[in-house]
Amino acid sequence: AAIKHIVGYPYGMITGFTQKRDPATGLLMFDQNGAPLGSDDFSIIGRGVPDFTGGFTNSFIWKGFNLSFLIDFKSGGDIFSGTNVMITKAGFQKQTLSGRDGEAPLVVSGLFEDKDNPGVFKEETRTLVKGEAQNYWNLLGDRTADRFTYDASFVKLRQITLGYSLPSKLLNKTPFKGVMFSVVARNLAILYKNTENIDPESSYTNSNGQGLDY
Repeated sequence: AAIKHIVGYPYGMITGFTQKRDPATGLLMFDQNGAPLGSDDFSIIGRGVPDFTGGFTNSFIWKGFNLSFLIDFKSGGDIFSGTNVMITKAGFQKQTLSGRDGEAPLVVSGLFEDKDNPGVFKEETRTLVKGEAQNYWNLLGDRTADRFTYDASFVKLRQITLGYSLPSKLLNKTPFKGVMFSVVARNLAILYKNTENIDPESSYTNSNGQGLDY
């Protein structure tokens, strides 16, 4: 996958390979062994820039104690996860259980290239055997980047601060008008996300390439 700035489209489009479809029927296309056939060129699969971001903060004061928190969020935008591609290729992603011994079978439907007639495709539904299933998951990320592109929206508990202000009478003989001791905790929890296995703020780069995780 790659980030491209394309004339006529919003800033920061995510592009990548997708699985080929038959132009006439729209059916997905597979090679002789049941692995997805990738497109010949990149196409748009998402946008790395969010629609909007925001946050909410509040504080509570009681007898010298001050408790405040910050919740922030991002709505819209997508992220291509190279991390999920690699763990799928290695068989560490949960979805790769399909097709293993003792697990649910991996069943795919579409047009399959005939082993005896390369370039000729036949429509069928096939249950992939163990070796074919392993090959399917190994090639899925290389050939179908759109399958690993997620909505990058999130809500996070970004910060909590607990502070205590010393009573002013303790400072009468000091040059200080006020003293507060605080404990600050950041990045405490992801309250909502749509990305598997990764933080939706993960980034492969700190440049303009928003929307890439690896």
